[in-house]
Amino acid sequence: MSTKSQKPKPSRPPRQSADDIDEILAGYGSRAQIVQLWRRLEGTPDRWIHLGRLSPSEVGFDIVARRFGGGRYRAKILGRWDRVKRREEYFEQVHFGIAKEGWPITDETRARIAAHLASAESAF
Repeated sequence: MSTKSQKPKPSRPPRQSADDIDEILAGYGSRAQIVQLWRRLEGTPDRWIHLGRLSPSEVGFDIVARRFGGGRYRAKILGRWDRVKRREEYFEQVHFGIAKEGWPITDETRARIAAHLASAESAF
């Protein structure tokens, strides 16, 4: 019987807070290449809208708050492209929130939500 050898998973950088996206991305430094960002659809327990594949410099608390507004977010942090596996190196997925009171939803986010809902309705 053969076993599949696995490459050890890179260690997570130390952090003070489990959801401080700025601190988490800073901990990965240049190893973080791409951040896939989602926003939870209001009023749903587990429905997420994909906001895009962004560079780590485009993802930070203030940047996300100004661009997309307050809400619940999740960010998948990815590294360099692995040609053998044909995918980016996966580091971790982080959930974080931005207060809606201080950061109202933006027009860009409203448009993305509308497009997402329209495509979901046309699928049925």
